Amino acid sequence: MNVSEVMHTPVQCCHPGDSLEMAAQMMAQNDCGAIAVVDETNHAIGIVTDRDIALVAAQRHQPLWELKAGELSGQHDLYTCHDDTDVHEALHMMADKKVRRLPVIGADGELHGMVAMSDILHRLSMSGVTARNAPEDWREALEAFNHITSPSLPMVMPDMGM
Repeated sequence: MNVSEVMHTPVQCCHPGDSLEMAAQMMAQNDCGAIAVVDETNHAIGIVTDRDIALVAAQRHQPLWELKAGELSGQHDLYTCHDDTDVHEALHMMADKKVRRLPVIGADGELHGMVAMSDILHRLSMSGVTARNAPEDWREALEAFNHITSPSLPMVMPDMGM
């Protein structure tokens, strides 16, 4: 299964000069946890997450309308995958890079979608993959990911009927 089968489209986007206030409003209006920061040719140059905005709001004493999406998204590396990337590979990349979402890039280099860990886990549960029957390498990636996001909690993996 490729990420193109589970990614969200259309992707909510903003430009580097847009305010974090606008980015937060877009996330709230569209019920999404991240928006891509794109250049004028629709190439992803960053990502802003709800967590990023919450952290910057707590750490800085500056209104969100004064801060720009490009400033925040430029503070960390951008990890992406291609629309033909296998979800297994995307899962491992997320665990390795300690991220929960990946912008999905097409062969043309343009932004095509956004895939989240929750999208992959939901699709796994819908296809009958459970904690009991998941391949070992999936369990290892999920354990690593779960440790990243919630180090004090035990691994949780979708399990139908448990």
